[in-house]
Amino acid sequence: MSSSKSDPRVESKVVPFHLPKSGESTDWTGNAAMYSSIGGMFLRSKYKALPWASAYFGMNSALNTKNSERDSATGYSGALLGLVALITYYMNYYFAVTRQPAASPEGTN
Repeated sequence: MSSSKSDPRVESKVVPFHLPKSGESTDWTGNAAMYSSIGGMFLRSKYKALPWASAYFGMNSALNTKNSERDSATGYSGALLGLVALITYYMNYYFAVTRQPAASPEGTN
């Protein structure tokens, strides 16, 4: 029916297909949540703003992830680490143990 000579395409105008360059989009709020929550867990009761900042960044990261990235294992790790940083911070206030000085034996001054 159709021969190779009746092909309407011009070979000089054929452009080869290349995949578009896609930059690696990093989730900086998730990274900020992880780093600040780890810092908040290490510095337990020194800085009150650090666990709250990590919880904010973690929730921001969890709410703004794409549907395709939610299935991965690291989808909610920033939010969970922010929550753990808050729990670790407030555990010192609710479960604080006040230590009594040891009683000195009688007769020693």
